[in-house]
Amino acid sequence: MSLKVSELKEMLKERNLPISGNKADLVDRLMDSMSSEPIILEAKISESVSDDSSKLNGIWKRILEKKWETNGGIAFSLIHVIIGVMVIFSTAGIGIYTVSQFSSKVPEYKLVEFDSSRAREYTQMLVDLGDPGRHSGSIEEQATVDAIQQNFTEMGLMLQYETFNVPMFDILSEPELAICIPGQYPLGIQSPTPCGTTDINAEITQFNHMTDFVLQGYSGSRDIQFWQNEFTIVNLSDGSDDSLWDNASGQVGMLWLESVGVNDNTLFYGKARDSSLAGLIIAITSGNTCKIPSFEGTCIPFFKTVDVTELGTMPTDVAFMMVSNDVAEILSNAFGNKDQNDVRLNLVTDMYNDGNMDVRVPCGVLPGQTDELIIIGGHHDTTYNSPGAVDDSSGVANVLELARQFSLLSNEIGPSYYTIKFCTWGGEEEGLHGSTAYVDLHSIELSEMLRLYVNFDMPHVDIDLENRGNGISFYGNGVEDIEHISNIIEVFKQEKPEISSKYSLSYFHQNDDEIACSSDHCPFVKKINKDIVGSYGGGSWEYHTYLDDMSRFNEESLFVTGTILGSYVRYLGWGEL
Repeated sequence: MSLKVSELKEMLKERNLPISGNKADLVDRLMDSMSSEPIILEAKISESVSDDSSKLNGIWKRILEKKWETNGGIAFSLIHVIIGVMVIFSTAGIGIYTVSQFSSKVPEYKLVEFDSSRAREYTQMLVDLGDPGRHSGSIEEQATVDAIQQNFTEMGLMLQYETFNVPMFDILSEPELAICIPGQYPLGIQSPTPCGTTDINAEITQFNHMTDFVLQGYSGSRDIQFWQNEFTIVNLSDGSDDSLWDNASGQVGMLWLESVGVNDNTLFYGKARDSSLAGLIIAITSGNTCKIPSFEGTCIPFFKTVDVTELGTMPTDVAFMMVSNDVAEILSNAFGNKDQNDVRLNLVTDMYNDGNMDVRVPCGVLPGQTDELIIIGGHHDTTYNSPGAVDDSSGVANVLELARQFSLLSNEIGPSYYTIKFCTWGGEEEGLHGSTAYVDLHSIELSEMLRLYVNFDMPHVDIDLENRGNGISFYGNGVEDIEHISNIIEVFKQEKPEISSKYSLSYFHQNDDEIACSSDHCPFVKKINKDIVGSYGGGSWEYHTYLDDMSRFNEESLFVTGTILGSYVRYLGWGEL
């Protein structure tokens, strides 16, 4: 017979044992508990023999009492053999994942079909839906979800669609950043409105949104005009000196950092709030966006969010942005001489940042033989300033192409053992909001039924393999999952040598506490302790900038990641068919 997860858990409950973990964990726990039962059963049989020995002939009695011993000194009896057979039959058909626990034979994996040209088409479709990006909660995100659902429908999948009201920000009007040095006139006469319409000699430097500066997640609103001469830009160095923050109260502070992430943004934005700054500017002086060809060392500004759960009270009146290092030098030099040049600042951010908006989660469902689940996902949103070709149109393209392939496979050879859901998440770039809300809502069902979550977030290698690297890494928190993936990588190398030889393929296992909350796999691990796998590529220096477009796109790398992880899902669902 084939035991379901619910049946396994019921058997464990009867033994007063824990019921957490995946199916393999439940089987292991059940087998361990049953290993002690031969002693109990043997005692009961012996008791029966002593009560009515006439019912057993001498041969049968001797068989019951006979003990065998292995070379390793482990003793066992007929009762142990009987129980072992019972366990084997009770767990037969429990799922392909557990087969390898009882056999050292390497399975015969079949590589899933994957059409890289289709993946490129899906990616282009998604990029075309952004203007320039598919910001969570926007009409561009809604159009993206509509297109994804249309594709699921054409593939013959069932549709599930949910929205989640989560903390989100919105840009209400185009932000502005400029500086002005009032004009000089004969006889020392000054314009009555310095840097205004009558100041025809004023030197105004206007900076361009997206290319010269980019808002950071959950920036507040601020309106500073040239005529407000009391505002200046204060150097905060690397942000470690609290006295600099105190001295910047009421002004715009500027940080000089080698790198920045979500934790840094959260920390510094909180300090800007607590020090009553009017605005906070970050300048990055090193990193991947400083290496982009043709920009001669300019560090292109990029988007990072903040962790709203850690930030606490949202600073609604503190503007928050990143500028290129070139712009930072101009600002620093100008305001370093404000006593002499009377430089003025124009900084405008018009934001909604202290409320909730709806983000979307569409899923295509491929029914299986059971209600047990595999979910394949990637996030369909992008940063507000980026077309997101790599981050994460590439990942959603993998999700869509595998949905198409598995739908065809199901029609050809029959349904998978598992029901497979193909989900795309909104709100990832602002804090994994869509996937987290989904896991929270469905936690009971997922805790019982989910076998594996497969994440595709930037599973892409830049087209310039020689100069940017050719590495692809596969990760997971399940030891057996990684073992299977390592085997499939070897099969891929043997069957696709002309492609695999171009890439350095690696894999690694991480314990649950080592899994970083850098993408949508996080809530599946941290909230419901489930097994996850995923892949990352390299060389995408343009991500989170306006340059993440199709010019760097390498669909061949999606063939690698989609085929390898897709083949593992095929093995779990269809075995060696």
